[in-house]
Amino acid sequence: MQRDVFPEDRFRPDLLAPLVRGLLADGASPEIPVRGNSMRPILRSGDRVRLAPVTRAGARLGDVVLRVEPSGAIIHRVVGWWPSRDGWRLLTKGDGARRLDPPLPPEGLAGRVVARVRGDSVRRFDGAGMRIRAWSRALLSLIEGAIVEGWDRARGRAQSSGI
Repeated sequence: MQRDVFPEDRFRPDLLAPLVRGLLADGASPEIPVRGNSMRPILRSGDRVRLAPVTRAGARLGDVVLRVEPSGAIIHRVVGWWPSRDGWRLLTKGDGARRLDPPLPPEGLAGRVVARVRGDSVRRFDGAGMRIRAWSRALLSLIEGAIVEGWDRARGRAQSSGI
């Protein structure tokens, strides 16, 4: 049985990323609870996700990643990259969300989700079939997010600081 590294009550986001990176560097596979439904249907509130390090090459299209914002941890899918003056930024979005997240540098990621734990069932995300599903979900999600972003901007009510 895996020990719960993160208590169910609120944890400090400013400490989460260094903690996760430290655990991953020590060879641990931390699991964190999922709260919310922005990644439905693949993740639901109450699931747990198992994390692995994000490689030096960065996250791949379709990877589900842990990004840590001042407001808390966010588990979303990488849907693309966006150029900026400071280099490429990752675009992420929840499968069940309508809007793109603000672009973030690759070093802003704390980990990559490699499995979902739901009850006694563990579903790995790194098999060939899951990679193909992840790519298609990422592309559809990017298209949806870009359409919503364009629609909002055309009406003068952009809500995200995404693309």
